[in-house]
Amino acid sequence: MTQPHVFVAMADILNLRCDAWLLPTDSTVKIEQHWLRAHPELRSMAAASASTDFRDGSALAEPISSWEPVSPLPIMTAVPDDGIWGPAVVAERLEAFVRSALLAVPVPPDHRPYRLLALPLFGTAGGGAGNHLGAALRAILDASAGLASRYDVDIVLVLRDRAAFSLAQKLRREAADDSSWPSLEPHLHDKAKSLGQTAGAGHLVPFLGAGVSVSAGAPSWGQLLDTLRTGVRLKEAEAKAFQGLGPLDQAGVLEQLYADQHGSRAAFGRAVAAAVDLPRYGLAPALLAALPSSGAITLNYDRLFEMACEDAQRPRTVMPENIPAVGNDWLLKLHGSVNAPESIVLTRDDYLGYNSNREALSALVKAHLLTHHLLFVGFGLADDHFHEIVHDVRRALPATGSKEHQMGTVLSLFQEPLQSLVWSGKLDILPMSGAPAQNAGEEEVQTALAAAGRELEIFLDMMAAYATDNHSYLLAPAYNQGLADDELVLRRQLLALANHDRSAGTAEVWGVLDKALGELGFDGGAKR
Repeated sequence: MTQPHVFVAMADILNLRCDAWLLPTDSTVKIEQHWLRAHPELRSMAAASASTDFRDGSALAEPISSWEPVSPLPIMTAVPDDGIWGPAVVAERLEAFVRSALLAVPVPPDHRPYRLLALPLFGTAGGGAGNHLGAALRAILDASAGLASRYDVDIVLVLRDRAAFSLAQKLRREAADDSSWPSLEPHLHDKAKSLGQTAGAGHLVPFLGAGVSVSAGAPSWGQLLDTLRTGVRLKEAEAKAFQGLGPLDQAGVLEQLYADQHGSRAAFGRAVAAAVDLPRYGLAPALLAALPSSGAITLNYDRLFEMACEDAQRPRTVMPENIPAVGNDWLLKLHGSVNAPESIVLTRDDYLGYNSNREALSALVKAHLLTHHLLFVGFGLADDHFHEIVHDVRRALPATGSKEHQMGTVLSLFQEPLQSLVWSGKLDILPMSGAPAQNAGEEEVQTALAAAGRELEIFLDMMAAYATDNHSYLLAPAYNQGLADDELVLRRQLLALANHDRSAGTAEVWGVLDKALGELGFDGGAKR
């Protein structure tokens, strides 16, 4: 099993699937208004949960009692007050949070090898960190790394501010010998860094398969069909024959049964949408949403990636149900969406009708295969439509000698020598782990799947760090304590320039400079 890890995500902690999350408060159990989205009665629930020890300051963290087990558990944590902020205090509060969370979530869940605990950048709304965000960020990152290792737990620092996110990624990149990602093998280090830089340059397009949504609890194809089958009645003889069908034909039978037993074929689409429409995204969509790409493509029906992009402040127009404005980022949903259940592609008839209905969409995918480096995530590369697209692009490519066009990289969970042979020269297959033994039992296979899926999340975390193309922390207020000495010198020089006297004859040039200064975080009020 790999080492515990500290992730950084640009996300909404209330929309992220985790096991427990830090709810900032104090000994008076004050809960800020924005946390009430977790539950409208959160304040009264917190007041009822806080013990005498918590109120007198002898206990620094306690869980909310009587919380719905299907939702991530809030852990009330007394964050530092203004005037006593420092690394030791931060570490003390974070350790109290981790210990309380591990007691409240006693065993690792099935979906990942380690429990996942989520932290906001706490203290920014009156808890003491608002005047020195850079120092707070550094202290949280340093303390989290030690706690993850000591308590065998994964931690994700969830940020909402782009300056904080870009500074956190800078601090991690500068760590000696890439120590922020110690579990990745050297060749995966190199690939994550290279692909991240490709994304940062705007040359990478994510292509997402069903595996991306697994970290949120989404069903596999087989699990989806099992779920759909519970909504209809099959006679005993029909049930036996059903088991002998392939997945596409099973879906076709279920669609007909839904039409017969529920009054319309639309009932089948609604059932599919209900099975995959989840309220929280996992780490994989959150990490992919941070990549600076103008376009993305998916075969998934769910809304998890769209939600993650919205929370990462990179909203996308969903196609084909909407038309993006010029310059807007977009997401092409090739197999339909839960927003339009009638558009879902699942049965054999759906696949056979795909070409006639969506030629323009397929053409867009082919164009991106030709002009961008595609990152395939969550695929077993068995989708027939995927094979057709790659085949058509290869036929359209001009001859380039003996070396074929490398259209993209596939992040696979396991080493698959035959798949690598099939796609050699066309796609770079990058496995996260060796395959389980052929005689492995079901439990061993599931353990291996979970471990490889988590390794993929760590890979995406490193990619996102090297893809970050934003430096708004440099001039942003209160982030100077997270800067290196040479950055502090540059900051002072740029602020002096920003506050320089301006003449009417240089207005056009100042417009260009103001835009650049704004991208570096200058808000017009900084004077030092």
